[in-house]
Amino acid sequence: MLINLLSLTLGRLDSKARFTLASFYLRYGFTDTGPISVDELAGCLGVPARECANALNLLVKESVLIARAESSQRAGRLKKSFRIHDDVANKLGIASLISRLLDVAPHLGVVEHLIKGPYIHATRPDVEIYAMPANTVRAEQTRAAVPNRTSLLSRSNRLLLAVLSAHADRFGVANSLGNVELCRLTGFEQTSLKQRIKKLIEMGFIRRHVPGVASPIFAEKLKSSYVLNLNHRQITLGTDMIGFVVHECVDGGADDVRYLGDVWFDLELWRNPATKHKYSLSELSTPASVIRLFRYAPKHAIEQLEFFLSGRVSDLLAQHWEQLDVAKPGFALGIRDDISAFFRKPMRDVKDASLLDEAEVIDFLWVMTIQFARVCKVRFSRVDGLVWSSLNFRLLPSDLRLGYASLGMLIDGGAGGGRLLREVGEHVETTEVTTEALCPVELREKAGLLTPARAKAV
Repeated sequence: MLINLLSLTLGRLDSKARFTLASFYLRYGFTDTGPISVDELAGCLGVPARECANALNLLVKESVLIARAESSQRAGRLKKSFRIHDDVANKLGIASLISRLLDVAPHLGVVEHLIKGPYIHATRPDVEIYAMPANTVRAEQTRAAVPNRTSLLSRSNRLLLAVLSAHADRFGVANSLGNVELCRLTGFEQTSLKQRIKKLIEMGFIRRHVPGVASPIFAEKLKSSYVLNLNHRQITLGTDMIGFVVHECVDGGADDVRYLGDVWFDLELWRNPATKHKYSLSELSTPASVIRLFRYAPKHAIEQLEFFLSGRVSDLLAQHWEQLDVAKPGFALGIRDDISAFFRKPMRDVKDASLLDEAEVIDFLWVMTIQFARVCKVRFSRVDGLVWSSLNFRLLPSDLRLGYASLGMLIDGGAGGGRLLREVGEHVETTEVTTEALCPVELREKAGLLTPARAKAV
């Protein structure tokens, strides 16, 4: 029911009111609080008194909560009884009947932890902190302590992570959650949302954010996608929720496979004024129709394509692991159809609106996807003790700037920790780690487990 609550449209609530409502539901459900002062209720919910008072006023104004004054009380601070409004309870009841959110959101425990807290530190994912923060407000044992915000993740950022987690699949991937919808669910302004996402990426709570894009290249407007870090120590308290494998190819063997990093490199060559006239389209390894289709596309449009194709690679590996090596021509036509449906037809050169060879574009991406899936199978098959044909897994898209010498795979099934494979020529060295935090940061960034920090302008 908490998942449905975080997905409802409930008037014009800001992030603090929405967080207070979620905390209220976890503490009281649909029952009445009984006579209670605002200060007492703030302590129970782990929210500062003034913030709680403002949130309660807004929740009552928007008919999300019902407040009833206790007229029988004696002299002293006014107490009221609060409960969730019947209309909201009815909406949640209907949502639970017609929605499958609970079925497709397997991280209810994570969502509850993000709301209840109270101590979630604003740290990188490999920092181990379990102690209560300094200067925390002392409270009675019957009340939850209200945390000092210094060094702690703000309640608004916790709400944002909770909403993303509520919409994420088993691997922590939240697909097609547009900025407008995310602002509606969290009460943020667009500018604030972008800043918060950037901050959560820097702290490693979000592995990867692929911004949405509206482009004449694609069949529809593409919304943002997020890969959450379910193994962040402030979420899991030190024990990984999901397993992983990182394969690092040291001797340059990864350069033998063509994938979207090479397409992006060719586009950069073609679009760079310093090199454009040094190369003709026929001299580039990427087909001319592909170059012309993406000639003005921003990087995040290529990242959207990479994110989409990495999903198709995962599907090929999961559904056809045993058949990949011996597949005949015409293999996986369903993947080709998926790629075709991803693009708007007819395909045109954005520069002069001339028609492009659609079959060349689609066949190039289709064949490249199958080839990359085969390479992934070869590289990950070298992990001893894992029967990939019986596992649930998802390939992590790599940063286009870094290439594919390092590949990361998330594995579902409750097996925490992971394996690191370092391949040098014919020698493969395997290292097992108990938690993702023990994997070197640089390797995690290369394999897509973390987003590399952007270089700051001098």
